[in-house]
Amino acid sequence: MINMKIQEENISYFINLDKFPIHEPQSSKYQTIVKEAREALDYDGCYVLKSIVNSNAIKDMQHEASSIESFAHYTSNKVNVYFSKDDPSYPKDHPRRFFMERSNGFVSGDKFPEKSKIKDLYYSEILKNFIADCLEVKMYHYADPLASLTINVNKPGDRFSWHYDTNEFTVTMLVQDCDKGGIFQYVPSIRNKDDECYDEVQKLLHGDTSKIKEIKLNEGDLQLFKGRYALHRATRAEGNKTRNLVVFTYTEKENVIGSTYRTEELYGKTLDVHKQTKVRSDNLTD
Repeated sequence: MINMKIQEENISYFINLDKFPIHEPQSSKYQTIVKEAREALDYDGCYVLKSIVNSNAIKDMQHEASSIESFAHYTSNKVNVYFSKDDPSYPKDHPRRFFMERSNGFVSGDKFPEKSKIKDLYYSEILKNFIADCLEVKMYHYADPLASLTINVNKPGDRFSWHYDTNEFTVTMLVQDCDKGGIFQYVPSIRNKDDECYDEVQKLLHGDTSKIKEIKLNEGDLQLFKGRYALHRATRAEGNKTRNLVVFTYTEKENVIGSTYRTEELYGKTLDVHKQTKVRSDNLTD
């Protein structure tokens, strides 16, 4: 049984509880935040809790992220939005055959130290329950041992191209920003559970920017994002600083595991669990 008193003492180190009392679900301030989050998530699948993480905690997590960023599996290649291989059975201008530059690294979940501040925050039941309340779902920590907790490492010059998330929603925390660039861009609900909506995706890939929304995240911001149905990317990182974005991943079903191909692409390896029969949230292409 989880000792909630210890959980509360621990969460106060990470979270500005005066502004964001995520440990007091019955309080009016908590209810106001949740209402605002739900409305934003219903509207376009995105909500940012600005400066929710305390500055001292961010500094400690910056140091931790910097100490393990060299463990990132780094790739510089061309990918489509589905992280799938070229399929000549589709027309040449089809989204499945549209490949874009991607250069970045991912520190996988197995590379975090045993005593990890970032890991402590991710596995906080108080934080998980609060996020689940905002999303109005029953929520589980992502079962994938590599993809559950990661750091998206963007060195100067890197860019992470248009893509979907494997899971229904993702929580990200910017621990270190780049000097310039690194703008989060997204197109909400460009596909749905039953339809890939290739025509809309094709328009975007061929230059239609009319539906793109932008957010400039700041260090200490926590972003809730429904990335399963929204194409999204980060613009090229510029300057001298590495952009380190921590990704907390949760799912609505238990025991969800990423695909073998995508896992190999992002983390440079797979585990036995990736080769077994997997629970998926839908039948869409990753």
